[in-house]
Amino acid sequence: MADVKDSSMTRGRMFLLILFKSLKVRKNRVSITFFSIMIGAAIITALSSVYFDISAKMSRELRAYGANFFIGPKVTSVSRTAEAGIIKESVAMVPSDKLIGASPYIYGVVRLDLGNAVLAGVDFVGLKKLSPYWQVEGKWISVDFDEDSCMIGKTLAKNMELKVGDSVNVIRNESGFQKSLTVKGIAETGQAEDEQIFVNLALAGRILGQQGKVNHAMLSIVTEGTDIDALAKSMEAKFPELDAKPIRKVSHSDGRILDKIKGLMAIIAVIILTVTTLCVMTTLIAIVSERTREIGLMKAIGADDRDIVRQFLSETLTIGLAGVTAGMVVGFLLAQLLGQAVFGSFISFRMIVLPVTLIPSIAASLLAAALPVRMAVRVVPAQVLKEE
Repeated sequence: MADVKDSSMTRGRMFLLILFKSLKVRKNRVSITFFSIMIGAAIITALSSVYFDISAKMSRELRAYGANFFIGPKVTSVSRTAEAGIIKESVAMVPSDKLIGASPYIYGVVRLDLGNAVLAGVDFVGLKKLSPYWQVEGKWISVDFDEDSCMIGKTLAKNMELKVGDSVNVIRNESGFQKSLTVKGIAETGQAEDEQIFVNLALAGRILGQQGKVNHAMLSIVTEGTDIDALAKSMEAKFPELDAKPIRKVSHSDGRILDKIKGLMAIIAVIILTVTTLCVMTTLIAIVSERTREIGLMKAIGADDRDIVRQFLSETLTIGLAGVTAGMVVGFLLAQLLGQAVFGSFISFRMIVLPVTLIPSIAASLLAAALPVRMAVRVVPAQVLKEE
């Protein structure tokens, strides 16, 4: 029993000696293999880190292109307005971390100095978050209690011969209400808003005789991690007089863009893994060719095919683990650079990235070793030692 134990320990020491000597003697080949695996693992780590974080990041980025949710009175309702308080309560049902911006709207026709125009009462703070793509000459109205200023669409400003800083009289013919307002900003939207004048909601309610009323509200909601269909149903269940629904065209476009980007990243990851596998395989084949006599000698003194396979796979696994570990560190740093460059924010670390990088990278390394190991097993000691 003691002899068997001593023999096992001797074989173990011999195995480790050959392993570390092989790694030390062939530094150039080992370095090429190490850096190939490291680069592959780094790119996969960076892509997977961005991949698992991209939904939240992209969903927020896409919210810069306008509203994707509507709340308003039911189509079957006689009234075309809803209570502002009820609309406010329904908006409050959206999780605060998912709501990018929201604004109620009330519309009516008013007379300006040079003609009629559509007046829109809005929440300016919410509208700015809802429509950051607007090109504004001058400034946004930054507070909702400002009842002495207005914003005006570019087309309307041109027709009414108005510039930033000019005064404009807003008149409601039906009630005789009149107020002079200062044009604080001129907005270019490329949409119907270019022909409208904007004031705060409270002032619009007084001008139009619709205090406490709104026509509808538009919201910008992060769709990632949010079941907006369920949210709409819960709003309608709580407030039966309201219609709440996602704007399908916008929401569908968001999803399609995200799916295409994720698909592209997955394809790139597969290509990187394939290139890494081929590079490692080529290097290992060269190593086996260099070690043909060594393999023949090992077989001649008693090593069987299983020992040879274990030797080469252990060397590959050692290099692979070292390369993947270094690649993960480099890849996460690369992910931060991508996050800052594309989204202007850091990429969150997610534990799922570790197995997603480790398993394919190690599998690719061992797969790359399959052909070289097969070559090593086929070495015939008698032929090699005779230098045939």
